[in-house]
Amino acid sequence: MMSAIDYALLIPIIPIVAFPVILFIGQMFNGMPSWRKAWKEGGTIAVVVLGVVLGLSLSLISGYIGAVSGWDAGNANGDVSAHSATESNDDAVSANVGEYDSWINFHITDGDNLISESFGFGIYLDHASVMLLFVASFLCLMIGIFSLGYMNTDEINLDRNHRFYAEFLLFSAGMFGMVLADDFLWLFIFWEIMGLCSYLLIGFYYDKPSAAYAAKKAFLTTRVGDVFLFIGLLMMWNLFNSLEFATVWSDAAIAQVVADGNQGQLHLALGMMFIGAVGKSAQFPLHVWLPDAMEGPTPVSALIHAATMVNAGLYLVVRMIPFFANDQLAGDLSTLALTIAWIGGFTAVFAALIAFVQKDIKKVLAYSTMSQLAYIFTGLGAAAWLLNNGHTTAGLFAFGASLFHLFNHAMAKGMLFMASGSVIHEMHHAHHKINHSHGDHDDGHHEEDHFDAQDMTNMGGLAGKMPITATAMAVGSMSIIGIPLIGGFWSKEGIIASTWKAALTDGGFLLFGPALLLLIGAGMTGFYMSRMWFMTFAGKANTPVADEVVEDTPFIPIPLVILTFMTLGAIVLASMHFIGWASEGFGHLSLDIVSGLVHELKHAFLPGGDDSVSSILFLVTMLTIFLSMIVGPFTAMALYGGRLDAYKAKPWLQWLIRLSHKVNSRSHFDNTAWAESSLAEALDKRLYIDDFYDNICEKWIVVPFANICAWFDRRVIDGAVKGIEYGSQETSTYIRSLTTGSARDYIMMAVLGIFAIFLLIWGVA
Repeated sequence: MMSAIDYALLIPIIPIVAFPVILFIGQMFNGMPSWRKAWKEGGTIAVVVLGVVLGLSLSLISGYIGAVSGWDAGNANGDVSAHSATESNDDAVSANVGEYDSWINFHITDGDNLISESFGFGIYLDHASVMLLFVASFLCLMIGIFSLGYMNTDEINLDRNHRFYAEFLLFSAGMFGMVLADDFLWLFIFWEIMGLCSYLLIGFYYDKPSAAYAAKKAFLTTRVGDVFLFIGLLMMWNLFNSLEFATVWSDAAIAQVVADGNQGQLHLALGMMFIGAVGKSAQFPLHVWLPDAMEGPTPVSALIHAATMVNAGLYLVVRMIPFFANDQLAGDLSTLALTIAWIGGFTAVFAALIAFVQKDIKKVLAYSTMSQLAYIFTGLGAAAWLLNNGHTTAGLFAFGASLFHLFNHAMAKGMLFMASGSVIHEMHHAHHKINHSHGDHDDGHHEEDHFDAQDMTNMGGLAGKMPITATAMAVGSMSIIGIPLIGGFWSKEGIIASTWKAALTDGGFLLFGPALLLLIGAGMTGFYMSRMWFMTFAGKANTPVADEVVEDTPFIPIPLVILTFMTLGAIVLASMHFIGWASEGFGHLSLDIVSGLVHELKHAFLPGGDDSVSSILFLVTMLTIFLSMIVGPFTAMALYGGRLDAYKAKPWLQWLIRLSHKVNSRSHFDNTAWAESSLAEALDKRLYIDDFYDNICEKWIVVPFANICAWFDRRVIDGAVKGIEYGSQETSTYIRSLTTGSARDYIMMAVLGIFAIFLLIWGVA
């Protein structure tokens, strides 16, 4: 009987096959009523494919989680067993490799030895990969369902949705394949597939100059990181003669690297790979592409920010963790671990600052993504430092908290982007309705009023008109903020506590910077996420368009409701000791929810010991909750809160609206001076970093390269053409001078020729 892993290869293969099928069918039947209505221009096919992929993924995941000491994979080359994502011993890793087939066989000559190599695709499963596989397959299905309502009810997308759904599936396949790959080479191949699809989808509206520019910006910026990643992989191949996880993580291979004294080369190779992760996950300084990526349709934003692309960079760092955990490299990789933590800590505050002044609802979420991913990078950096310096228990907890935050952030951020898409979609339709009633549709100029359906200053008071969307965005925002007991609280507190614990550990003083930045970022997150919600849903409608909004588009509410419960359900996962399961990789998820919840509550809110470190961590936890739950949200209420004008919000939202009104009416806080300050202007201009990069590219790259090309064209290309032209003219002039038209000249030449031939023959004889 075949087991789930025998079908695992179908998880990336099915969407890859569906990609050209949808494109081909779409070109054949484009414009036909049945193709538009019944097949949703390929959307129905895409959702069915993603549903099948989720089913296969759940089968694979359930079989893996159900393992006690290991279960037979059912293939010819390996088993699947439960083990730690940070382990690097031979048995644990090799037990998880299943090679499907060797597609290419070749030989390499090494001196007098002939080494046989093969190129094939295998499946690798551990707790990190199965968790991310679920995140990707589940969210891709949710986004696919959302797209049926968002994309197919907008006239601007008519007769080109098949291209969207085809590229959507290829993008998803890239993530599925990357998560399942058993070596860094296939990880890189699927990584590049996602890079291509991001270019295609961000530039979906390629006839719009800003979208075309954003697509090129995303592609080129991530390529910078990819070049370094490729160099890192070449260096790793040079060290291990392999890129398979089973080989590069093995004790024997690492022992050989240490014996050869190549720890520095390994450190540099991992650093190069980390730069690739920085580009993919939009961390400073390769962050500039992510906000502009909002030019793509909202489902693309949800796909990039929650289900696929930005998580890929984090996953690459996760795959680097076993090197830090290996005892033979103890202390050798600490500098890289500190670098990861510092870049994460800086980006967390840097992105949150810029989010303060954003008016575009999607750009607020874009900078939120940068900031929250930075928390995960900092957690992974702290975990790497702790593991590399022998603090295994604390390192595993930090690693598990980072993985849990990846899960919580993906669920909440996917929901938030779809909720923002719901708002934008209904604002756009309401605007169209108003123009239609005024007869503007007859003159074709209603597009020229430049109404921005994504600008939060055009919204307000939508909580009563869009209850499902308002609820989803409230729950998602609370999860991102870290409101106690909701979603991201459990994981964010773990990251902050782990970073502080690492900083308080002997030798970890350099981590105080990232630890302090995360603490500050907690309060900043509370402000900008609350600001977004209150500007959109509280107070009075700021425009007539907001007054006309109705939540009635089909398909859109379905994923919002499901993801709301998924986010709230994070408390169940926390009670099942998800952090310990994800990091340590042994045993079962606990089914004793009640005792597990009591344990987690005690661990979160009560000091864990009588020593000074435990007391400091308790104070840090309380300060984090105070900043994120009180300071940030109440400041936002003071500025943007207010009661609804006409419609009444649902009971579970009404208390929040009333509280915001009370705080706002009593504060009388005027932030006009701040809003008009040079600091606000600098933040609105993204601290001029984008302008700086543009100037660098223009003055140091584009213009010099253009000058070199111009010189080459003028001197070499044109020079060669002109040289041939000049040479042919000179030759023809000389030949023409020999052609005199005189018979005696021709007779003389003939005689000289005969004489030359005679001398030649005589000489030979």
